[in-house]
Amino acid sequence: MNVALTRDLMGRITGNPSILLASDKQRESSLQRVLRDEGFEVAFAGDYAGISRMLDGQDFDVVLLEVSGEDAVEDAVAAALWVKRARAGQFVGYVADSSLLTSGLAGDGVFPRSKTGLPAALRRFFADGEPGLSAPAGREPQG
Repeated sequence: MNVALTRDLMGRITGNPSILLASDKQRESSLQRVLRDEGFEVAFAGDYAGISRMLDGQDFDVVLLEVSGEDAVEDAVAAALWVKRARAGQFVGYVADSSLLTSGLAGDGVFPRSKTGLPAALRRFFADGEPGLSAPAGREPQG
């Protein structure tokens, strides 16, 4: 987890962060509805390829990549790297099952792919910097 980035982001957010959610599936994510019902501002990019279109001219506090299984990890990491190259300061996190924590997800945070756990984990993380599920393996706090 990039602690300096997280502190900067937390300093800019009042209330819930604005979220751009993308999924390895092209259909609408049920997590989008859950987050909206919980008071989050959420835009849905569709699949990972839709991220660039959504980021063009719009700012989001957080980009979340929903990863439904191990077969989507490589594409999710590629999408995260693209976002970081385009916007180095952008917070990019993953929404994944706990079984994927050691699968090579590299980003600013990994949050639970759970309708009940995700909103609480996001609030906890952005309220006091506590990771949702885990900081990505191999990433030590900076700053």
